[in-house]
Parts: sequence; C-alpha cells; structure tokens
Amino acid sequence: MSMHYCSVVTTGQLARDHVAALESLHSRVTVDRRCEDLAELVAVAAAIRADAALIVGGTEALADTLLSELRGRGTHVVIVSDVAAERARLSRLGAVCFDDDVDPARLARALEEGRDIPGPPMVAEGVELSSFPSPVVQDWPSTPTAEASAPEAYVISGTDSAPPQGPEDITEAETSGESVPLQGLTCVWGSHGSPGRTTVAVNLAAELALSGARVLLIDADTTAAAVAVHLGLLDETAGLAQACRFAEMGTLDHAALARSAITVETAGAAWDVLTGLPRADRWAQLRPRGIERVLKLAAIHYDCVLIDVAASIESEETGFDVLAPQRHGATLSALRSADRTLTVGAADPVSFSRLVKALEEHRERLPDAVTPELIINQVRRTVVGRSPRDQLRQAWEQLQGRGRIGHFLSWDQAACDTALLKGQVLAEAAPQSVLRREIAQLAGIVIPSRRRRLASGGRTGRRSRRISGERASPRTEGKIG
Repeated sequence: MSMHYCSVVTTGQLARDHVAALESLHSRVTVDRRCEDLAELVAVAAAIRADAALIVGGTEALADTLLSELRGRGTHVVIVSDVAAERARLSRLGAVCFDDDVDPARLARALEEGRDIPGPPMVAEGVELSSFPSPVVQDWPSTPTAEASAPEAYVISGTDSAPPQGPEDITEAETSGESVPLQGLTCVWGSHGSPGRTTVAVNLAAELALSGARVLLIDADTTAAAVAVHLGLLDETAGLAQACRFAEMGTLDHAALARSAITVETAGAAWDVLTGLPRADRWAQLRPRGIERVLKLAAIHYDCVLIDVAASIESEETGFDVLAPQRHGATLSALRSADRTLTVGAADPVSFSRLVKALEEHRERLPDAVTPELIINQVRRTVVGRSPRDQLRQAWEQLQGRGRIGHFLSWDQAACDTALLKGQVLAEAAPQSVLRREIAQLAGIVIPSRRRRLASGGRTGRRSRRISGERASPRTEGKIG
C-alpha cells in the first residue's frame, strides 16, 4: 500500500459522528469535504479525485449507475446505514456497508481498501466484490431438450431445408453455410430505416419457442419500440424499464424479472416478452448498467434471449467530466453483451449502402463485441434484378470486401401484412410461407413441407398443414408488479 493519505468525501449523518471518529484516529484517512447531498458528493469526488466516498444514511436514492460512476473514477464507496434492508440491497450492488455502530478503525480500513477487513483479510486478493448477485432459481421448472419437446413439424438441424417456391416476387429459400441453433444472448440489430429487425426478432422467438426452448424476447429499441404492436399487445407498461429499475436498485431477482415480463402464446407455444418503451422520450429509463444486469439474469433462466435494438450506436460527448446518460446506451450494452449479433439489412440500394456504413461504424465503436452475422432481408427481383442473391453477393464484395452474407430472407409483403394486421407471428398468419421457413432456418430449425398428388391432372400440389394450436389464444398478459 502506498503511503499517501486517503482522501475522503462524505455526506449525511446518523446518531454517531463518523467524521470526528475518523479524524481522531490520526491515520492516513482524511475527510476533505462534507457535502450537502449526493449530487455534490459525486461532483466533488470527481473534481478532487477522491479515494473514497462515505455515505451515511439517506441511501434510498442510491442506484447502481451512481455507484458505478464513483467506482469507475477509482473512488471506493462505503455506506453507513441503520436500515438492514438497505445494507443488504447496497451490498448486492457492490458497496461496502456497515451499521451506525461500526468501529472507526474498521471503517477507516474499509475506506482505504474498498472492502471490509475487520481483522485479518476476509476476502482473498483479486475477488471482485461487485459481481452480479446470484439469483433465485429453484422454482423454475426443469427444461426438456429441444429435440424431445419439439412439435412433430420441427427438426433442429444444421442443414438447409428445401421450402416451396413462393410467388413470382418471392425468391426461393436459400442460406449460405450451415444454420447454427440460436442459444444464449442474441442481439438483432441493423441499419437505419425499416429493414425488418423487429419482424425477424419476433418470428425467431416464436419459432424457437415452438421448438421447445425457453425464450425471452426483449424490446430494447429506445427509438421506435414495436414488439408489442407486432404481437397485438395493448398494454402500455414498459416491462424492460421496470426490470431495469429493479436492477438499478439492487432488487432484481427471478421473481422481479417474472413480474416484469408478459407471457404470450403463439401457435400453441408460450414464451416471455419484456416490452419496450411506449414513448421514445423515456429512453433514459434504460440505463446501460440496468440493461447489463437484466441480460445476465435472463441468460441464466432462458435457453434463448433475443434483444431487438435500435440502429444508432453513436455515443454522445458532453464536453464535461461527468457521466451523462447515453441516448443509445441500451443498444451499445446489448451489442457488447451478446453472444451473437444478427445484423439485418434490406436488399434495396439505399438500405444496402446504409448497411455497409453501419458495419463500418460497428467495427470502429465496438471492436471487442462479437462479429455481426449479416442477414439480407426483403430480397426480391423487382428492386435488385435477375438472380438477386448473386447480384447482392457481388455488390457486397465490391463495397465491403469483408466477411460474407450469411442468410437471405425473401420479400413476402402479403404474409407480413396479414401477421401485423392480426397481431400474429408468421407461424400463425402464414405457416407455409417461404419467409416463415427461412426465419426458422435462421434459428437452426427446419420445418419439413408435406406434398400430395392432386387427383386431377396428376400434378404435384401443396397441402397446408395445420400446426397443433396454430390459432393462438388471445395474448395473455403476465403479472405486472
């Protein structure tokens, strides 16, 4: 330990005067400033580069973002509270907490070290005290394997399927390479405009749920949230914002996550949704730290977590030495946390050029994030020309030169319009559509088609196969806390 003194800023007071007790020790711990409130404490700690912050009482407004801001500047956070529940909550957020009767010498050591050392070190060197709290998991049912619980029409596979040829403007289903089943955290991102991010995310979630997986879809689009509209949900409660509030206050656990989510049933399969913001001006409610904690907990409880995010990933520069809220912090946090990122772009010239620029920006701003997998949506001859896939591949090589297009999704406006009008997924509104099969294939799922011989003329036709429970029951809202 270096011999320089430990600079402390403090605010609040309970029955005991801890500042006077610390000064009476004549140790390296020196209280440089008493602050009127938390806002002043944060500002002063940044201005004088304080080593520690001592917050006494009045901790109800303390949240994860503020504590993380202080720790990010190298300031240890020590809390003194006479409320046991507050000490427990703040300990889960990584703060060192004591009651009002704490011994001054023990308090001084905690301010110097950033951890509680009552005598011999109680925590081994290198242990991170601010790790994510262990959630309660015992009341979740055991999860059957996808193969065992999948409906008859579903096959989990890494090979391509052979879906039927669609209308003239719908190209034949095709993928590049093998489809890997989705699991863990998957972020659905894309370029500006309407390339179909939400359509892909919603239908991926439905297909994965039909395959037997436990699925959570999170609408983290802070610009134009649309998952609730796609699913016909009329509730205006922002489930993700509620979960983030629990995370910010250190009270997020399995029960809180379940209260925030809405359970929907599509084509006979149930899955969960954290709905997005009903208004874009509420974006500040989705703090990056809250998003990260929600995603960590969700990844424990679900087989597949899909996050639908906005296109913008630029960060704001305030010009001041303060931690300001980031307009696109939710998108950036989701992309950094994702195990896979599916980047959706449309096939028309405007969207295609936007996609190239978006991926360049992704490489510059998120060099440590997972490499995006490219999905070209709305593929059609009328806007690309003959052999649209070949032309798009050639254009990609000329404009980008890096990576390759992983999947193509066909243009099927009729199926999408029907699904949106009815608040359904494609598995309900257009179960035999080419687009539905391609999205399932993107999730690593093959839906076999069934054919029958027509009695007249002997020509091969197609028979629509009704999936058990295809017509979904009305959307069932979960418990909202």
